[in-house]
Amino acid sequence: MKRRTIFNLLLLLPMLMSLCFAQSKIQGKISDSKDQQKLSNATIMLLSAKDSILLDFTRSDENGNFSLNTPIQSESVLIVSYPKYGDYYTSILPNQEYSALKVGLTSTAQLLQEVIVTGRIPITIKGDTTEYDAGSFKVEKNAKVEDLLKVLPGITVDASGKITAQGKTVKKVLVDGEEFFGDDPTLVTRNLRSDMVDKVQVYEKKSEQSERTGVDDGQREQTINVKLKDGAKNGMFGKALLGVGTDDYYMGQIMVNKFKGSQKISAYGLFGNNGTTTMNWQDADKYGGDSGVSYGDDGSVSWSNFTDPFSGQGVVGIPRAINSGINFSDKFDKNKHNVNINYKYGRISSDGQDETLMSGLINSRTVKTVDTENDQHRVNLKYDLNFDSLNTLTIRGGASQKNLWSDNKREAYQFSEQLDTVTTEKTREVADNTVKAFNLSALFTHKFMKKGRSLTFNGETRKDETLGGGTLLSFVSKYKLKTDTTDQRKNREQTVTTSRASLTYTEPLSKVLNLSIGAGIESNKSSSLVESFNKGSGKYDDLDTRFSNDYDFDRTSSNYKLALGYTTEKLRFNFTNSFNNDDLEQKNNNTNASFSRNFFTYNPSLSGGYSFNKGKNMWFNYNGRNQLPSLNQIQPILDNSDQLNRYLGNENLKPAFSHNFNLGYNTFKLLTGSYAYVGGNLNLVKDPISQNITTSNGINTYEWNNITGKTNISANFWSGYYFKLNKKLGLSNSPQLSWSISENYNFFNGELNKVNTTNYNFTYTLTRDTKTGLNFNINLSPQYRVMESNLQQNTNSNGFVFGSSGSVEYFFTKTLKVYTNYDYTYEAATQAFDQKFEQFLVHPGISKKFLKNESLILDFTVNDVLNQNKGFSRSAANSVFTQRRYDTIRRYYMLKLSWDFTKMFL
Repeated sequence: MKRRTIFNLLLLLPMLMSLCFAQSKIQGKISDSKDQQKLSNATIMLLSAKDSILLDFTRSDENGNFSLNTPIQSESVLIVSYPKYGDYYTSILPNQEYSALKVGLTSTAQLLQEVIVTGRIPITIKGDTTEYDAGSFKVEKNAKVEDLLKVLPGITVDASGKITAQGKTVKKVLVDGEEFFGDDPTLVTRNLRSDMVDKVQVYEKKSEQSERTGVDDGQREQTINVKLKDGAKNGMFGKALLGVGTDDYYMGQIMVNKFKGSQKISAYGLFGNNGTTTMNWQDADKYGGDSGVSYGDDGSVSWSNFTDPFSGQGVVGIPRAINSGINFSDKFDKNKHNVNINYKYGRISSDGQDETLMSGLINSRTVKTVDTENDQHRVNLKYDLNFDSLNTLTIRGGASQKNLWSDNKREAYQFSEQLDTVTTEKTREVADNTVKAFNLSALFTHKFMKKGRSLTFNGETRKDETLGGGTLLSFVSKYKLKTDTTDQRKNREQTVTTSRASLTYTEPLSKVLNLSIGAGIESNKSSSLVESFNKGSGKYDDLDTRFSNDYDFDRTSSNYKLALGYTTEKLRFNFTNSFNNDDLEQKNNNTNASFSRNFFTYNPSLSGGYSFNKGKNMWFNYNGRNQLPSLNQIQPILDNSDQLNRYLGNENLKPAFSHNFNLGYNTFKLLTGSYAYVGGNLNLVKDPISQNITTSNGINTYEWNNITGKTNISANFWSGYYFKLNKKLGLSNSPQLSWSISENYNFFNGELNKVNTTNYNFTYTLTRDTKTGLNFNINLSPQYRVMESNLQQNTNSNGFVFGSSGSVEYFFTKTLKVYTNYDYTYEAATQAFDQKFEQFLVHPGISKKFLKNESLILDFTVNDVLNQNKGFSRSAANSVFTQRRYDTIRRYYMLKLSWDFTKMFL
């Protein structure tokens, strides 16, 4: 009897569960309350009545119907909104049936009385923009904008400050729609306080020309706009920090902002010798992906993560750095004039030792003692002038100067295949160069009375100049031969001047189809003068003609474009036909020899995208491009500072042609904040320009040549999925997979060398972020690399690599926490390098907040508590494997005190 009762209950269980879920489903229809017109794409949100937390979200279909499946455990509020209609609110009680709701919305023009709304809506969809209400999300007191972004659904921020929103990398962070310190997102996210923010908007920003003309050219950048509260636009705020550590380590920061209406004045200064003076993640992003693997046009593969050298991370030795800047922006005359100007100054110096080992086709060892100084100034200006509603002018300008000084001592050893020493070199080189750059551009747009019809002029000029020189003292000893001595003074003068102008006319053929016709001209003039003087009778007055040169390389290009664009709400498509006529002229001023060539090429491009809905998109693009040889490839400047490696140009180089295909798909769910993405890239380079190697008597000679009849191939595939594991526990995770292959060609000692590389990479990230109790961010990344060469079948760099990085913190109270950051690296031994590399870096600390407003923070940290940090990287190119070790920051203890201050104006 007992067994039968249990069996009957089990049979009834699915029925009971279905009844339970049936009661939790909310269904209904949305229409105009006056004429009963069905309203499609209306926004429906279900919020908790207790704390306004978003429980579920959807949109109405073409018939006005909607359905929500979120289980209801307590009283909730259903909110329906639609453009130009008043919002609809109703209470949803537990254990009630809501399967046939009829929602009638009233046009704002028909509303006779004010609607009073209580509570806050955390997320709102406005067309292509997702808007977050900052006050609906909890962060720590005195938190920065970066901390706020971390808790917004669909937005992630990594340790370097890189932001991903809805599965796409954020390229710009604006403040009230305006740039802030140029295009440096971290100067916004790490400088502004989160309690100053009213709204955070996420959208794909169109190109400046597209926004002006109203014609969508398909170019978009994922953008975040931080809208400040009205009360936050009139006041002064900032942060001050000072840190003192053992072994003479130190750091400091000062950030001051004064906002008054449309006027914004900001300044910052960072200094230290512990590698913490960076404010920019974008440069690092350009040089490598999440896997830490990047591929060059010549087939090279790099396996070391790039770090911004100005931060002090990755430089040789202990960096001593200063990073500072000031920004001013304002609008005048009813927004007719808009000015944004900023100035930055930085200085970094370091010294230490660097060892480089090379194996494979070339076997060598180089030890350098490095002493460097880098001093930089940079100013940028943007000025917008709105003549009227039809005519707009934007002027951008910039200038920079770098003073670069270095004193490098080097010992180099070249080995045979049997690892016998063939050649040795001892060198000391002192270089002192000044690098100047200047750029100015103007963009003028005239819009005609017909919507979409426009005429745009774009002009730009840029000049880069390097002036300086130095001294070189070198001793080269060949096996069983005498020693050659070089003692020289060098003068250097190199300039590159580029000027371009284009005119584009756009005509709308229909509401969704537009035609653009354009023409442009570009002039590029490069010159290089290097003078090497041998030391004669006590003076450097004997010109060495072999290592002195005077080259000019000029290119004049005319360009003609015909583009067709198709844009609807869901589909974007652009096909551009580009015809280039390039005239190249090179001249050796020492011999008066000259050589001229002309290339007429067709460079097509095709791009498009399809939006299945607000959170599901697919995109693709193709670019065909002629790759012209550069001055250094045609007439390289002969350099004897490294006499074991010599580089030759080739005046007979021909252009290579590349085909580049990209395809991607991503999907984003606003309710859960989860997103998934998948994509791929294929690059084909026909008749590639490759660097070929010849070795003789311990000297390596590198010469550029076309690999005629061959095609370099590289392909990449990536995919990932981010989702929350448990909302209550604050757990989220992200598995990612990538795969890369390449096939490249070059010659070694006259033999064709074919190099195949493959990289498999899996990354898994697990995060808990609640700002209470235990929080962590754990990243695991196993990789396997394969590199094969037909000339080096017994030597390769195949091997397993594993990396893990992350942070763990525990809040004893809201003002006291302990934490640690860590980074683990393992690289297995390979045939190229028979020793494994392994290090585990741990950086623990404890933090305490003081004062009533928690604005004073005391921090005690330990850098590299296990004292294992060793500068290390491995890379490979053309069957040459390189391993580098260098001095870097090791263990130290530091006490830091920081203060956030605010003073608001009436």
